[in-house]
Amino acid sequence: MAAASETAFVQHHDDALTSTPRLVLTDTQRAERDVVAAAAGLRHAFCTQLREARERRGIALHTISEHTKISQGLLADLERCELSRWPSGIYRRAFFREYAAMVGVPGESTVSEFVRLFPDDREQPTSELLVPGPLRLTLARSFWRQLLPIHALAAVVDLAAITIGALVIAQVAHINLWFSFGVMAVVYQTVGTFLRGCSLGTWWLRTHRRRLRVKMPLLLLLLLATAASASAQQSTFKPEVGQAGKDVVWVPTPAVTVERMLDIAKVTPQDFVMDLGSGDGRNVIGAAKRGANALGVEYNPDMVELSKRLATEAGVADKAQFVQGDMFIADISKANVMALFLLPSNLLRLREKFLDLRPGSRIVSNTFSIQDWTADETVTVDNCEQWCTVMLYIVPAKVGGTWRVGSDVLELKQEYQMVSGTLTSGGQSTAVSGSLKGAELTLKAGTRAITANVQGNQINGTVTDGSAKSAWRATR
Repeated sequence: MAAASETAFVQHHDDALTSTPRLVLTDTQRAERDVVAAAAGLRHAFCTQLREARERRGIALHTISEHTKISQGLLADLERCELSRWPSGIYRRAFFREYAAMVGVPGESTVSEFVRLFPDDREQPTSELLVPGPLRLTLARSFWRQLLPIHALAAVVDLAAITIGALVIAQVAHINLWFSFGVMAVVYQTVGTFLRGCSLGTWWLRTHRRRLRVKMPLLLLLLLATAASASAQQSTFKPEVGQAGKDVVWVPTPAVTVERMLDIAKVTPQDFVMDLGSGDGRNVIGAAKRGANALGVEYNPDMVELSKRLATEAGVADKAQFVQGDMFIADISKANVMALFLLPSNLLRLREKFLDLRPGSRIVSNTFSIQDWTADETVTVDNCEQWCTVMLYIVPAKVGGTWRVGSDVLELKQEYQMVSGTLTSGGQSTAVSGSLKGAELTLKAGTRAITANVQGNQINGTVTDGSAKSAWRATR
């Protein structure tokens, strides 16, 4: 309600500036102005509370930026109530939710209040057909009552001439067909009006049927061109950056980041690569170009068809496959490489499925990290303007629990790739610490260093104590 009133007030204000030097507000306009002022006051108070909550916790904006990967400038804009640069849709809510959690005001009620006070810019529904003046006049009933079948014939003549001219221009100048169509339409109508006072189709009508006092409207021509353009766009889907999806909005990964992700994951022809929320398929196609078999799971069927077409154009349709589906229920068990660009909330929901992959499987994530799981490697992509951070996670073998090492007992606790515990021998317990890189386990127990490989319920390797080195085996 506040947003609609604010729009109305601004429109009245603009009309006043362009028509009357002195503006006298009606009671309704004063009420609308008061509503706008009240809404602005609520937003200012909300932003002030956020900033004060952050300051009470002693957290700097750059600290929040480093933790959430949200730019410091956007965070500062939020505390100033200036959200013109903020993204829309799911990213808008996700960014605010992570900020609110950092400053200590989490909860869906806070997010709902944010959405209410700062709604996305949307086209407001209206019962009036708001169109430019000439178009509004053309939509009048009196205009359509005067049209005859021969007027349609004149439109066909105009459209045919423009289409032929646009095709010639597009071929000769090597420019987009629809751009050349628009240019040809404007030039054709302008030249016709200048030379004959009307279009070629209308002039033909006047020549052959002098009793008709007809002026072929430019509107009819533009409507036909628009209909043809819309039909072509439906047949050839083109995604838009920021378009909403089921769980994410589509933001493409830069080409340099795609290549760096595949480099860090060390993708080879022996790998099976998967991308969840694969968008236009660039991660999958990039992996296929390296000889790997790859599969993209995408919820939007139009994006799936686009990905298949791009894979065919790249010559890798036999290795790059795409299916329509929900990324949270997709079977990823066959993958040993995951190439992803997902929000932290998406990655958190998928974390357990990632940990169930075969030990040694590689997960590369663009920009966003997996909560609580420290990346094995983090790099910044050179010659990249945005979305330039890549994180590598290597799925660790599961070693938590009790193991037998001969007559000794090894108790291990595992937190992702980090391991700790105790080794009990002859009633004496020694602290153990170590780490995993896939199935490769390294442990330190007192003066003993253990290097081993995890194979299900067996761990086989060697133990080194000073200069002595011997075989080492643990079972459970």
